[in-house]
Amino acid sequence: MAQTTVVQIGYVRDHRTGNFIASLVNPTIKSNLRRQEIVVLPGAFFRILPKIDRRSIASTVNVTLEQAADLGFIVSNYPITVEAIA
Repeated sequence: MAQTTVVQIGYVRDHRTGNFIASLVNPTIKSNLRRQEIVVLPGAFFRILPKIDRRSIASTVNVTLEQAADLGFIVSNYPITVEAIA
C-alpha cells in the first residue's frame, strides 16, 4: 500500500470552449489567495486524470499532489497530510 498526499479539486466544463475550469482550495491560508482557479485543455485533463468519465461536465475529485501540479496548480505551499491509497 503506497502513501501519498491527496487533495480535492472541483471542475466544470465550459460549454463554449470545451475547456475545464478547475479549482483548488487551500484551507490553511487565511486570505483571499486561498483558492486557485485554472483553465485546462480537455486532452491534458483526461490524460492526467484518466479515471474521469469523458462525458462528465462537473464534479469534485480527489487527486494526488503530483496530479494537481501536472494540471497546473501551485502546490508547493500546500500542507502535507498523508493518506493511504490502495
